[in-house]
Amino acid sequence: MKIIKIKKSFFVILPLIGFIMSGIEAKGTILNDSIPEKSSEFKKGIRFSPSMNFFDYGDLSFGQIASDYKFGAALGMVFDWKMSDYHRFRLEPYMEYQNINNNSINPDIEAITSFSNLIFGVDALPLVLTYGGKYKGTISAGGFAKYVLNSSQSTTLNGNSVNNFEVEINKLQYGFSFGAGAYLGKRLVELRFYQSLNDFVNSPVIPNSINQVQLILVY
Repeated sequence: MKIIKIKKSFFVILPLIGFIMSGIEAKGTILNDSIPEKSSEFKKGIRFSPSMNFFDYGDLSFGQIASDYKFGAALGMVFDWKMSDYHRFRLEPYMEYQNINNNSINPDIEAITSFSNLIFGVDALPLVLTYGGKYKGTISAGGFAKYVLNSSQSTTLNGNSVNNFEVEINKLQYGFSFGAGAYLGKRLVELRFYQSLNDFVNSPVIPNSINQVQLILVY
């Protein structure tokens, strides 16, 4: 008799448990449907960036840029994460060919040292703000680090080549950057300014950090 009663109780309780579980599952489904899914988007592309490079001797002026600037270029990748509708994060590794001139000119002597650098660099842009529809305007801010893999230099004195003269350089460059541009569908165009925070040539007297302007083109 006890076995029969237990079986009857089991068959009564089992549908009841099933009914309760169905209610909990239905409630969970309603709650999940009411919570909006977080939108996530990841892009990657090829980055090409012509650049203009110049020394900052601590008295930056347009005349100094006009006399010192040299052109270069970089090629790399862009990894671009969408954090929200108005905020993105970008990581950009690249190889760069950087030209830079050091013009030391006084009334009697003209000394010019030219550097050609092969560089591996990484830009990290944690703050990328966007606005707009299909074509989005953007402003960005972050930092960069560059390491000189190879550097060659040449010096002229009053127009004549100087042999066996080389200055010591800091192979690591680092600093901050900021820019503005636009997302054109899957492409990106941005004008970005780089401010180095350390000297390129080891000099205890004259500050000589490298500043740079890059036109970032992403495909």
